[in-house]
Amino acid sequence: MDKYTTPIGLTSQFSFCGLPLRLDTYAGCALSCTYCFARLRGGSALTSKIRKADPIEIVKLIKSAFSTPEKTTGIVSEFLRNRTPIHFGGMSDPFQPIEKKEKITLSVLQYLCSIQYPLVISTKSPLISEKDYLEILKSNPNVVIQFSFSTCSDEIGRIVEPYSFRPTEILNAIETISKSGIKTTIRWQPYIPNVSESVELFVRKIVDVGAKHIGFEHLKLPLEKDHILWKRLISNLKFDIKEYYKILGAYVDGREFILPAEIKVIKALKVRSEAHKYGLSFGAADNDIQYLSDYYCCCSGVDQFEGFENWNKFQIAYAIKNSNGGKIKFEAIDKEWHPKGAIDKYLNSESRIKAIGEHNTIKDYIKKRWQDLTSDFNPTKFHGVIFNGELDERGFNIYNWTDENKKLIKYNESENK
Repeated sequence: MDKYTTPIGLTSQFSFCGLPLRLDTYAGCALSCTYCFARLRGGSALTSKIRKADPIEIVKLIKSAFSTPEKTTGIVSEFLRNRTPIHFGGMSDPFQPIEKKEKITLSVLQYLCSIQYPLVISTKSPLISEKDYLEILKSNPNVVIQFSFSTCSDEIGRIVEPYSFRPTEILNAIETISKSGIKTTIRWQPYIPNVSESVELFVRKIVDVGAKHIGFEHLKLPLEKDHILWKRLISNLKFDIKEYYKILGAYVDGREFILPAEIKVIKALKVRSEAHKYGLSFGAADNDIQYLSDYYCCCSGVDQFEGFENWNKFQIAYAIKNSNGGKIKFEAIDKEWHPKGAIDKYLNSESRIKAIGEHNTIKDYIKKRWQDLTSDFNPTKFHGVIFNGELDERGFNIYNWTDENKKLIKYNESENK
């Protein structure tokens, strides 16, 4: 088995994500969900070969960050010294079947929980609820477990994720973990129009097992047509979902076919309203409507919990959310903490700032993306954000909201009171 050599890194979405620091104990995922098209772009469809990380090296790297606080040992070390929450399971499930044998995740958790490091763990596996893991997780008050669901229905699950664990198994695991006092949240990803169950039914199911928060995101469709997982999804659904998306007004954005924001807002607000009925907080995980979330840390909502204060605030989505329907200014984030080291090696060659070289910081990228109206990460990519040519005294673009979205934000604020 090949070794996985880059278990800790930064997500390419750092410019609008509150949890950019990710940790993965395995590369590749045996769950092979039909909607997981990111794995096509990683060069594999149905994963028969899982690479495992070395837990000793992971722990050594983290310890090194804390043992050399005065020395710049890289941007990851800066995030670690700042105790920025780690997103554990950013690219693959840390509790997939191989963990039952290898226990690499267990080994890493033992150390991270011993220093009470803030962790947001993403999984859709019931393994995390077994005794060995539960006892370790209970020792760390700074843990949020985020369970990923496409559905709470076993029948629908067999269609869209036939190799994954059954939703009822995961719901039972959530109930066990919640009763142990560990904070659990839900990420309804993806919501599949014309396939997923009703909002009322889904929310009722997760309320019953003790979840505290729900993040919600619509399915994105790939432009690739020959991917084995894509073919399987179409076959299992027994209708052409891409044609259905076209009827709903979907359009091409980068390498994906996505629904228009106007459609997504309607469903997101319905999920949020239903969540609020039961005292759950809500996070909008579709990037262009992220500001509809109840809390500020993107869609995760972890900033509502003690111990997660050092989430990443130096990012564009935070400036947009912080505007509360007023002018969106760079100064809203300019004073927030951010690492000083180079980030280039964590980005693909097409995303790098080529003119300056290989020593660009997060601030260099955020500033460039803030100013570049053609960038996929520019503020105008958020629904209802516009640029009218206004600049601040330093020459930074000042963004505004459309009148329609000002009303939407006021509605958002009134519902959250």
